[in-house]
Amino acid sequence: MCFKSSIINEVDYRKGLFYMKNTYLTGYFPLIAILLFSSSLSISTSLYALKMLSSFGMYDGMLDYFSEKGIRLALFAAFALLYFMVLSALKLIANTVTELSLLFFANDPEGNNLKKLRMGSMIYLGGGILSFVLLQNVIWIVIWFAVVTLAYFVFTVYRIYSTLSLMSLVGFILLELLFWFTFVIGILFIFIKLYNSIMASLPV
Repeated sequence: MCFKSSIINEVDYRKGLFYMKNTYLTGYFPLIAILLFSSSLSISTSLYALKMLSSFGMYDGMLDYFSEKGIRLALFAAFALLYFMVLSALKLIANTVTELSLLFFANDPEGNNLKKLRMGSMIYLGGGILSFVLLQNVIWIVIWFAVVTLAYFVFTVYRIYSTLSLMSLVGFILLELLFWFTFVIGILFIFIKLYNSIMASLPV
């Protein structure tokens, strides 16, 4: 009897491991997606920076002190680190806003809605892979990232709409849109003010 019970426990244990692996299978997808987008953006930006340095006549002077491979590698590493930090911060903010919206509008004490959204990271993973097709222009990669983000938002609404009432769903969408609209406008305003202050400080 004890032997049979131990066999059953072993089967349940292995079954638990199987489901655990499937539940957390996509846990590393966001990190890979961030690395992919950071790499494509940094490669594209590095190519643009090299063109600008050449047009200003600075690139030839830099070659006197550094190798061409060293310059390219340094630019790639610097931009990759910058984009990685920016995208990681955006990921953290997005998760916080989504969970806050669900806190306000979803009656979900078990957190089932968050489990439904995990597969959405595959959208960013696929988008990160396809972003390497657009390496010639960093603007196109940024636009592609915005399109992927919109697709993820549509996926989010589709996955959770059945668990929300109509008013809760509208509130969820409005809170998400209002936050990101305010966030983008605020960032643009800061950059414009910074640009104007720098231009005003330059000698005429």
